[in-house]
Amino acid sequence: MSNACFIVLFADDGSCEQLAEGKLQTEVFLKDSISPWFAASGYIVLAAISTATVPTIFPQLKWYLVLLCYFLAPAVVFCNSYGMGLTNLNLAPTYGKIGLFAFASLVGSDGGGVIAGLAACGIIMSIACSTADLMQDFKSAYLTLSSPRSMFIAQLIGIALGCIIAPLTLWLFWTAFDIGDPDGEYKAPFAIMFREMAILGI
Repeated sequence: MSNACFIVLFADDGSCEQLAEGKLQTEVFLKDSISPWFAASGYIVLAAISTATVPTIFPQLKWYLVLLCYFLAPAVVFCNSYGMGLTNLNLAPTYGKIGLFAFASLVGSDGGGVIAGLAACGIIMSIACSTADLMQDFKSAYLTLSSPRSMFIAQLIGIALGCIIAPLTLWLFWTAFDIGDPDGEYKAPFAIMFREMAILGI
């Protein structure tokens, strides 16, 4: 019997088993970990792809602003993922709104700050949401003695499918219904709210 278990045994009979279970969970989780080099290189590749493609979709958000989003995102993402792991509360929309105000005011009304702010909000929010979801997956892997690598691969598959399914779904909705009509069935109140926040930002 280990010294820790021997000391805890006097306080609570189940504590030794909890310590052993926690040690096993940690060993299994760390045994199949993901290389930091793989994570960093993946982030750099995705940042490069976004820096090249996002300005073609939203010309108001210049390439250096997209790069700035990816430069600032790790600090935001760390805070959001840490909080998500502890509380199950995802604050990605809040961090996205901070980005919206910052980038809208940075670009200004003359350079199309509303669109730039909304696009920057989308970038920061999607990064923060993805990492918060991954943190939940890792938490589930830890508690269920599952492989974090398999959770990560499943997350990648889900993101890849989402990149195809989500735009198609939006396109179907956009063509089938009158989105954003204040008198229609799909008023899109969040779109109006976010646009007003971007106007406030500039």
